[in-house]
Amino acid sequence: MRKFLKYILLFFIAIEISKSDVFKVKINDKVELIPAFREARTLYISLPDLLNLLKVEYTADTVNGFIQFKISDNTFKLVSENPFIVISSENETKIIQLPVEVVSGAGKIFVPVKYFSEIFKRYFQNEFNFDEKNNLIIASIPAPKSIEPAFPAFDVYDIAIDRRSNGYLLRIRTARKIKDYEIWLGQNNWLYITIANAKIDISKIKKLSAPNLVSKIEIIPYGSSVQLSFKLIPKIKHYEVIVDKETDDILVALYTNEARSNLENVKKKFLIDVVVIDPGHGGKDPGAIGVYGTQEKDITLAIAKKLKTLIEKLDVKVVMTRDEDEFVELYKRGQIANSNNGKLFISIHCNSMPYKPHPASGFEVYILRPGKTEDAIRIAERENAVIKLEENYEERYKHLTDESYILTAMAHNVYVKNSERFAEILNNEAKNSLNIRVNGVSQAGFYVLVGASMPSVLIETAYLSNPQDEKYLRSETKQWEIARTIFNAVKKFKEEYESSIAD
Repeated sequence: MRKFLKYILLFFIAIEISKSDVFKVKINDKVELIPAFREARTLYISLPDLLNLLKVEYTADTVNGFIQFKISDNTFKLVSENPFIVISSENETKIIQLPVEVVSGAGKIFVPVKYFSEIFKRYFQNEFNFDEKNNLIIASIPAPKSIEPAFPAFDVYDIAIDRRSNGYLLRIRTARKIKDYEIWLGQNNWLYITIANAKIDISKIKKLSAPNLVSKIEIIPYGSSVQLSFKLIPKIKHYEVIVDKETDDILVALYTNEARSNLENVKKKFLIDVVVIDPGHGGKDPGAIGVYGTQEKDITLAIAKKLKTLIEKLDVKVVMTRDEDEFVELYKRGQIANSNNGKLFISIHCNSMPYKPHPASGFEVYILRPGKTEDAIRIAERENAVIKLEENYEERYKHLTDESYILTAMAHNVYVKNSERFAEILNNEAKNSLNIRVNGVSQAGFYVLVGASMPSVLIETAYLSNPQDEKYLRSETKQWEIARTIFNAVKKFKEEYESSIAD
């Protein structure tokens, strides 16, 4: 339900922005407009647009809903669908909770202007105030320092070459915008650059030293034009001409055969070629006990082994956190996944209520985030309680305080989008394939998911506290049914994800 409401919210954000709702920002007595929208009584503004006006540099990943910027030696981190602002300095890290969440939509990240402004103005070095009555931010920034213009003697005064991981970048340094030029890659790996109506420092270009790229340079004047010819050493697969808008320099990107190979190698790193299956509990930790004595650890291992057999048919490496009845600490499960370069982490469990028999039943999928419902929190607490069976668990897990758990969950947000997508596919497969109730996708703070640096889900296959569910889980036929459902979801997710990487 929450996921549905999130999509509805983003839908209305897009509608509101499409209506050109704007917010006024007065900078140095000049009024600028930035995108804004109102959700209920909360006014949101586009944070990237605000930072641009304030000349604050930032990095943003709108796909994963992440933005980071720095002011006054403090680094600010915000993540979409989280109400927290993490402010880090050399000496300390603070976590401030907003009354409402940061949201993303229309390719931008939005913050609640009233609450964000109260925090931001404490750190911004110049004037910054939010006038709530007039819905206006009033700020000041230092005027840019005047720079004495330099007038080089030549319009084209140098050529520089940078080695890049995907080839080479050739920069033609210009004193003004050059309009009349042609660049093309000819036969025998010659790069030709013809520039007309421009003064060129030929002597400087002749001194160009790029022994890994250029073996020979020829310069031929033609009236008001000059042709620069470069004999290139590596085979160039293709090239691209770019105008640098900031400097008017002309950039020529040269992509080598090696670059293509590097690109393929990078793509391979993102392929889902290792799936980690985590059968919950084991050894001295039996997990939940069913009405008729079924132990959770036995069911999870049985389903995991069947799932492993199916996934290996995809020519995918499968890593099991345990493949026998042994106790594996929660923190080690994540370590196993990471050390094996896992690309997808699937933790398999059986659910249970505090007393039995109990009518609660069904298949559920969870992703890592603070629990939003009492049931989700209860389930996470039961699964997390296994740490008490580990030696020295107080010391090992003391970092999982509220603050550090928030930080961990926010860092994990990089994988949340893919975790959500896999959970969605799995939930749909379960609805179509399982002869059991399917309860949908939820979120909760499972410790076992914290350590896995990859898209990950935790599956509660059914309730051992429900006699009918227990009977279902004890059936080998039904175990295969569950394993096949998970396998079909893995297959579809892998195809969809790798197709997007190829694009």
